[in-house]
Amino acid sequence: MIKEEYSFCHMEDYLYNNIDLLISGQPNSEERSSFFSSLWMSKNKDVLFIDLENNETVIFKYLSNNNMVLNRRCDLCVGLPKLLKQIGVSDKNVLLDMSSLGNVLIMFLTKQLLTKVVPNSFFASYIRPEKYSSESGNIGYELCQQIGAVDAVPGFTKRESDNQTLCAFLGFEGVRLKGVLETVHSFERLVPIVAFPTGTPQWYNVTMWNSMDILQSEGKNLSVYKCYSESVFEAINLLDNIIAQDETVVLAPLGTRPHSMACAIFACHHEATKILYDFVIESNHRAIGVSDITIYHLSSFIKS
Repeated sequence: MIKEEYSFCHMEDYLYNNIDLLISGQPNSEERSSFFSSLWMSKNKDVLFIDLENNETVIFKYLSNNNMVLNRRCDLCVGLPKLLKQIGVSDKNVLLDMSSLGNVLIMFLTKQLLTKVVPNSFFASYIRPEKYSSESGNIGYELCQQIGAVDAVPGFTKRESDNQTLCAFLGFEGVRLKGVLETVHSFERLVPIVAFPTGTPQWYNVTMWNSMDILQSEGKNLSVYKCYSESVFEAINLLDNIIAQDETVVLAPLGTRPHSMACAIFACHHEATKILYDFVIESNHRAIGVSDITIYHLSSFIKS
């Protein structure tokens, strides 16, 4: 597998000249959420804004040359795929902006673009913030207002089995892993994967600290893996090495957006995969500033 991950500054001109459609979330109080949509609109490029309401209703606006073409609501599972077909995604080169989209939409859209409404080429972007807001020193991160019930991500529902593997990508909030463990009643082995940020390695220590009690309760000999937090390709490669092709696996992406996308890509190529999520409501002003910007070329994962 070739790791097609690039700095935005090296890809900027190529993207401006070749990308036909940017898929973005609605901008919010975070600076990074409007970075790409502002750039694309300043160049009169097509932008599809998507928001998810109550985990089932999609609110979307489609702008072409800064003119509103579509502005409506639809359901996620049936309506959104129809919308992608309606605007001709199959004839476009698409850039998906992960920093402005929620995890559920990232995973659902990734599956659609890889297997259902396939574009000419598929890129994604992720902006690492300069820092995360915290309540107390290095440990008290409050990134979620509310943690919901653990359930399957739409499009990634599978029947569970007694001999399945549970693989969890961990973030700052260890309590989220507890919710998954209480939901998945039977598994042969637990595989925790901790995000390791390239620019701020102390965040790895925060994640381990906040998850330690729960991990220790699952067994003294538990192997904990780590993976660069912004690398989609490394996460997929790690899963390929850990999970056998015919193995039944439950994935729980509780960490970064690139790792959520990696779970979706892996599941698209491994049929016996279920993805669980706790449908968190993220805190306002959780991420501050704009730091490194990574571009991912994902066309090699498109299923022909």
